[in-house]
Amino acid sequence: MAWFNWRRRRILTPYNDAAINERPTATVEQSVAEGLMIAEYAVRMRLKNDIAIGAIVSPDAYDARSYLPQASAAFTELADESEQASDRLTEELANTIGRSGKAQHVHDYRRGDEANVRHRLMVSTEAASLLRQKAAEEDYLLGLIEQARQDAWHEVSASLVDHALLYSPGAQPRLDPVDRDIELAGLRAELEALTEA
Repeated sequence: MAWFNWRRRRILTPYNDAAINERPTATVEQSVAEGLMIAEYAVRMRLKNDIAIGAIVSPDAYDARSYLPQASAAFTELADESEQASDRLTEELANTIGRSGKAQHVHDYRRGDEANVRHRLMVSTEAASLLRQKAAEEDYLLGLIEQARQDAWHEVSASLVDHALLYSPGAQPRLDPVDRDIELAGLRAELEALTEA
């Protein structure tokens, strides 16, 4: 039976609370900054889709200012959501203070959760204020619209290039990957040169 003992037994060390590295809790400012970054990305994606659709279906020339109301409304919507969360957390905090016992479900906050609920409340409140401020900053919104336009143009131009390669007369039925990349780069450069002129 000795052939079963080919593995060396590992001796496990006992659990030690002191050996655990606790990560510092994010500050309210860090949490709000992260929330703003996520909000910017969401608004930029919404604008990118609107700009791409406008480029395809609208006969009008592109005008960044025409997207200002949409950008502002998107930030206002997010600020409203954050305010609603803040109102809900205010109620949760009032119910949490002095409440002992074990939680019955994920949203059943008790005395031990008070600091966490208070932190979330401050983050929601400050995020709502910051998002409302951003909704009114025209230069900030125009910068975000420009980023969205570049994203949309990248997406639309890649689609146009692919379409041109597939359906242009005399195009090879199948390009090898290297030739296809060269063709795509050339067409993309031509399209970008035309839009910048």
